[in-house]
Amino acid sequence: MKHFKSLLVITAFIVLPLIGFSACSDKGDVNAPKQADFDSPQFALVDYTDITNGIEDASVDYEMTFDNTLFSYSFISTVGVMTPGNPKLMGNPWMTRFDFGKHLGLFFRGLNLTDAQKAKFKDLMIKYHETMKPLVRQFKDANAQIIAEANNARKAIAEQVKAGTLSRKEAAEQIKKLNEKTRAEIAANPATIDLKTQMCEARKQLLADVRGILEGAQVAKFDNLLKLIKNPC
Repeated sequence: MKHFKSLLVITAFIVLPLIGFSACSDKGDVNAPKQADFDSPQFALVDYTDITNGIEDASVDYEMTFDNTLFSYSFISTVGVMTPGNPKLMGNPWMTRFDFGKHLGLFFRGLNLTDAQKAKFKDLMIKYHETMKPLVRQFKDANAQIIAEANNARKAIAEQVKAGTLSRKEAAEQIKKLNEKTRAEIAANPATIDLKTQMCEARKQLLADVRGILEGAQVAKFDNLLKLIKNPC
């Protein structure tokens, strides 16, 4: 019995400190600042170029469409990692054409950022996407009729192919011209012009805000990055 009591005392001396240590560790994890997930699409600078890339051209077999992942803005939550070569991005035209120089997270990852800077950049990107999301949807709504008319024209061409009065090669050439004409109409749409202006203003503000948070040599690196990014504005 004495031996059993002694064993309990020894066990208590071993276990209780471990429990206390575990509790302190858990508390530290909760209070510690979370590391920014710089591979996330949240840090991708989506601009007017990507919006136009999100319109998928018509073909003999398929209609012209708006890419759903972009125009519903679901890519923010469904694409966990947005990095070059990620196989999950394959088959998605606007993502495969995305200029990863505009993925600011990949740039931030190479800097020795403070926790305060990371938090500010995360807030900036959330604000940017909250601004862009309704503009992207308005772009789709403003040009839906133009796309619908183009698809009616495509259907007429495709029916000629089925009827044997037009070859697939001839149809493909006509549809290519139809795609070009449709894109020109979208670009000239007054609503598009207004939305592009708003998107460009949001882009300009974001980049200015990012630059304002960077310090020392970080600023020079950012300026060099901007020289490599194509500006659709």
